[in-house]
Amino acid sequence: MATTDPLANAVETFSAPIESLIIALGQGIAQAQQDMDRNSIKTQLAIDTDPVLSQYGLQATWYQFPSVNMQLKMSLSITQDNTQASQPNTPHAVSPVLLSQRFRLIAQPLSASFQNQFNYDAQAATQVNVTIVPVPAPKSGDQVTTPPQMTPASVQAVALKSGAPFVTTTNAQGQTVDAAGNVYTMAINFNGAARVWYVLQYAPSNAAIPTVVVAVDDATQTASIISTTA
Repeated sequence: MATTDPLANAVETFSAPIESLIIALGQGIAQAQQDMDRNSIKTQLAIDTDPVLSQYGLQATWYQFPSVNMQLKMSLSITQDNTQASQPNTPHAVSPVLLSQRFRLIAQPLSASFQNQFNYDAQAATQVNVTIVPVPAPKSGDQVTTPPQMTPASVQAVALKSGAPFVTTTNAQGQTVDAAGNVYTMAINFNGAARVWYVLQYAPSNAAIPTVVVAVDDATQTASIISTTA
């Protein structure tokens, strides 16, 4: 019969194998690290595609957990499967029963009611110390310092062929202008960590005009249009 004791139900609800608990803790930390990495990538993209910020060679800040130390105070029980307990023992050898038994640590909230709810071999209030240390930061120094394969001129040529709405008309002074007389500036930046070039064209005197941004892969020399607005 199912128990109707609310406290006993709570104990059973919050019970979990110790390995599942540690895995869940690790997954939570990994998810937090991924969210911080995505935020850094988003910040770097915003810098690389900004007409002003991209001129200063700024790099987004990357955050990392140097180490995570956790102290888990819980009640641990040792459970086993006794379905083959009727097998006879073998003298002077390892018992087949022991070979067939599967032991498992179950983590429980500290509660005296646990003894009345589960069949167990041993139980002890204990403190589990878990230390999780991540691998080094994903950036490679060699990638950052390796010279790009393309030149700014070749990058510009690829970007102009991408189909992006670049303004290419020039006036008598050699300035790039549109039909309304807006003067445009083109900036070409290289992100050594991502190995990607960013080609930006914008009108400094008219912030209402969207900035045209094209990313060019340094290795494949292929371009992709990035939709951004001023």
